[in-house]
Amino acid sequence: MQKITFLMTSDTHGYWLNLPNKPEQSLLNTVATINHIKENADHPVVSIDLGDFIQGSSFATYCSQIAEDGNIFARAVNEIGYDAQIIGNHEFNFGAEYRQVILDQVKAPILCCNIVDAETQEPALGEAYKIIEVAGVKIGIIGTTTHYIPNWELPQHYEGLAFKDAFETTQYYVELLRPQVDVLVVAYHGGYEKDLNTWEPLEDLTGENQGARMLQEIPEIDVLLTGHQHRLINQQVNKAWTVQPGYAGERVATVTVSVENGEILELTGELHDTNKYEAETNFKAVIEPERTQGEAWLNHVLGEATLDVPTTSVFEARLNGIPFVELLNQLQLAETDADFSAVALINDSFSKFTGPVTNEVLLEVYPYYNRIAKVQVTGQDLYEIIEYDLEYLVVNETGEIDVNPEYVHPKPRHYNYDLFSGVTIKADLKQPLGQRIQALINEKTQDPINHDAIYTLAVSQYRAVGGGDYKNYTKDKIRFISEIDIATRLREALANYTPEQWAFINENYIHVEWL
Repeated sequence: MQKITFLMTSDTHGYWLNLPNKPEQSLLNTVATINHIKENADHPVVSIDLGDFIQGSSFATYCSQIAEDGNIFARAVNEIGYDAQIIGNHEFNFGAEYRQVILDQVKAPILCCNIVDAETQEPALGEAYKIIEVAGVKIGIIGTTTHYIPNWELPQHYEGLAFKDAFETTQYYVELLRPQVDVLVVAYHGGYEKDLNTWEPLEDLTGENQGARMLQEIPEIDVLLTGHQHRLINQQVNKAWTVQPGYAGERVATVTVSVENGEILELTGELHDTNKYEAETNFKAVIEPERTQGEAWLNHVLGEATLDVPTTSVFEARLNGIPFVELLNQLQLAETDADFSAVALINDSFSKFTGPVTNEVLLEVYPYYNRIAKVQVTGQDLYEIIEYDLEYLVVNETGEIDVNPEYVHPKPRHYNYDLFSGVTIKADLKQPLGQRIQALINEKTQDPINHDAIYTLAVSQYRAVGGGDYKNYTKDKIRFISEIDIATRLREALANYTPEQWAFINENYIHVEWL
């Protein structure tokens, strides 16, 4: 009998300086965990990274936007020594040239079966699969990526590419490889759209995540490695074992397969907590000089934000609004001259955006380089958009307003809730979904929103193409996309805002009345 362990990381997001919720730790702890697993295994270990490795952290933003050099990320994965590299959706965020320069330096085979050249229909970002032989065992590894990327990305970031359905393409290659191998692994940068025990849908079945369907309908898969959703999953489903290791290197996943005479006798999995391992300090040399240079840039003070912080509770901030969100909305309105603006409070770091603000703080509170879009909507669209937005909130058993559990489990989706400016929302959350708005008032005219009238709304590029399953945002409604991103406009505000502008924001950030 031969044992083989598949070691997997995913969604590390460039956290080489510190982790978002554990500043004393970083991916150096993840490296130490990987090394420990490899050094203590008495059998072969095949390691795979599932992508989203060049974007996400403030440091990754420094590399892409300031240094304009992502060489460090290729050096890091090469030093770790992965046997295969998968493409994540966030590999597209900074454009094709930046992505390709990094991928060209990665030594491991890049596997991606369903992102193809639009003309030839052949895999465009590496190979579709790899067959390797380890200790006499033939292993097939298929790489696949969520095909939902065009729903989030600017078209110029994927020009010349086509995205085939991840499930259908994976199924095709599974049928091709199954007769040739003893162990069949699918490495999928995507997650699960259904509960893996009850098969009940966990989200709208848009195709963004198809892991559950793969487990249900492709029984030839032995091991399904997943990512994208930042969940912690480790379980057997039917005959296959599937794992997902969370976010930012917090876990390293392993699946161990016992094989004898070409037959799998046993599958076991584990999620290894990287908290338990001291940082691999020797690895720091691999990520220099970018690490030191990035740290210095991130600590640079950009300016003074004269913003009030009426609450440090992220729930209260989302419920009633805060000056920081109003600042984002005012920047979007100034950029687009739209009638209204909407923006999500994406994390709980907002309270840091007051007083001296460094590059690090700015990128903590707004880590994305989203551009600003102006979309044309009818009044009816606006009603439907806000009704969908309000599904984030419920009235709980004690009669208090709370977050809808569906937006918390199995994957937190707080980024799907926008706060509006320029329109006053009067809402009764005790009413049925879709009937909660009692009035929408145009704050410029104090007139009710006319269902048949045409308005313009400023949102991020992500939202403008329907990100978050907002059905009323479609590409044909986009009238303008800024050349300048929101983070850059925040920097300019810190340098140029007058006391009167800060005061206006501090006094005019509430746009909702709960009835």
